[in-house]
Amino acid sequence: MEKRVIGQTGIEVSAISLGCWPMGGDYWGGADDEESIRTIHKALELGINFLDTAPAYGRGHSEEVVGRALAGRRHEAVISTKASGAGHAEEDLRKKLAGSLERLQTDYVDVYFIHWPSREEPLAPTMEALEKLRAEGLIRAIGVSNFDVSMLEMASRHGRVDILQPPYNLIWRFIEEDVLPYCVEHGIGISTYSSLAQGLLTGTIRLNTRYAPGDMRPRSVLWKSENLGKCLYTVERLRAVAKELGVTLAQLSLRWLVSQPGVTTALVGARTVAEISENAGTFGWEMPEQAMRQVQEISDELYRSFPYYYDMWENWMTWQKRGPQREF
Repeated sequence: MEKRVIGQTGIEVSAISLGCWPMGGDYWGGADDEESIRTIHKALELGINFLDTAPAYGRGHSEEVVGRALAGRRHEAVISTKASGAGHAEEDLRKKLAGSLERLQTDYVDVYFIHWPSREEPLAPTMEALEKLRAEGLIRAIGVSNFDVSMLEMASRHGRVDILQPPYNLIWRFIEEDVLPYCVEHGIGISTYSSLAQGLLTGTIRLNTRYAPGDMRPRSVLWKSENLGKCLYTVERLRAVAKELGVTLAQLSLRWLVSQPGVTTALVGARTVAEISENAGTFGWEMPEQAMRQVQEISDELYRSFPYYYDMWENWMTWQKRGPQREF
């Protein structure tokens, strides 16, 4: 498995990382804890060392599963978790981190993310608090998720942002407009989430797909009536390219993603050994230049047809009404 360095930290992570949100048991329709643990162990065996979780995933259950899986094996993994929900002052961050450390059964996390930007709280004291946690050895790197360029600039005036976690995949490419170039220019790593477009790029979704109770994907922007048909048509075109190359659609999609300049690692959710094994198959083969151009053209056609969305849940529309991000 190819390894890459997060920003300027020296921390090496696998180019494919394991997203542990599904292991929380919520949103995606449930999970089996023992199979989740087997999946984590398989990931480590395959050379996938970067595990991403958050207290918001199953109200801490995902973190607990990761902690159980890594008992006695903490040294084999690079763990990222997040400060979820409201409360980004130093006291709040320390309390949130302490809870995560307990659930993860560790005394430090490698990357600590601000899960979502706040329109109510200033960034300066948040970044200063994160730098204190870094200096104390409780965290090794600072990450932010779902930040735009203006927020990255503000945050960087009060600390060092090491890595950004944005949505990015063959269907959802809005970060290419400004965020991706900014990160490349300033040496900020990128850990993509929704790397397979919430499952659309696995090829298993149909217009008549029935979703398990608790599966919230139909509320995503991509499932809107004006978008889902176009996405599925694009998926079928990409599937044909994958078939010619003798790889799965997911492997084709991830290979394109990890080939994009600035991408450090592609975060991919998995809750079974079969899923993580398929994801690891992103490497070990070469995509011919002609196939890469064909994939790009198919993606471009869909991307040009979309209106601009800030995120997959349109949260930004609510935040815009509250005014600009506060710096101080």
